[in-house]
Amino acid sequence: MPDGANGVARYYDVNTRTFLARGEGGADGIIHRAVWAEGVRDRSSAFHFVHELILEQIAALGSSRARVLDLGCGVGASLLYLLGRCDGEGFGITLSGEQYELARKHGGAEWLRGDFCRDPLPPEVDLAYGIESFVHASDARAFFRNVSGALRPRGRLVLVDDFLVGDGTKTPVHDFAWGWHAASLLAPPEVDAMAAESELELVSDRDLTPYLALDRPRDRALALFLPLLRPFLPDTPRARSLVGGNALRICLKRGLVEYRFRVWEKRAQSAGVTECGSASTTISASRGRCSGSSTPPGSGDSSRTSPRP
Repeated sequence: MPDGANGVARYYDVNTRTFLARGEGGADGIIHRAVWAEGVRDRSSAFHFVHELILEQIAALGSSRARVLDLGCGVGASLLYLLGRCDGEGFGITLSGEQYELARKHGGAEWLRGDFCRDPLPPEVDLAYGIESFVHASDARAFFRNVSGALRPRGRLVLVDDFLVGDGTKTPVHDFAWGWHAASLLAPPEVDAMAAESELELVSDRDLTPYLALDRPRDRALALFLPLLRPFLPDTPRARSLVGGNALRICLKRGLVEYRFRVWEKRAQSAGVTECGSASTTISASRGRCSGSSTPPGSGDSSRTSPRP
């Protein structure tokens, strides 16, 4: 495993249980951000907002039983939510041994421990997605090449993540990338060029930044005290999490980084797939009926409306 991947694995091995215990979505196994888009009225719907957008993408593919791959699956909550609402077969991959063991205990899908940039992925996938995981990729070009090889022709890749839209030399950008091991914090045009090299064409791009809650009391408190404490903080995964999280908030508020929901489709003429040869624990994928969103997520590309007060 490359050094960058080892750092990400250790970051989550150390921090995952803290994220679950103290994070707002931790009780449901969710460690990504809540999105307070138009029509979202409660915290649960805010955390599931991106899940509902992904379900729309799965439904649009028209597969009778979709093969769905979670790239950076955490403890499995997102994938199990999706499989509970559509008839599909699920696969999840994570670098973290801690997250892998927690996901495996849930069952309901096939869980893999490995590097999504380099290790074999399940073949003939209908939809692959990553929620706040692409930014950790040790090699973005290798990521797209590997994922494209796993997708069937006309299959789709969804990334919900942070993308660089401002000056990458600014201190908050550096602190975010350092703190959160964000080796692939890249500008959208650069990302799209890499994706195109691997037969992936951008079909949708939506900015979700206006719907993030960036001024929670604990965020403001951290912003106040962290500059005073930082000289005394050790270089540990927990300290990096604090530094990176505070820096990301600054980046988002200053327009240096945007949180986007982006979708690529694999070109029809590309037929290469990657054989799945990695060791894994296989458990029957859960089955459920396809259903619409309980909270209408809206499907307009690049849309912006006022965030929830």
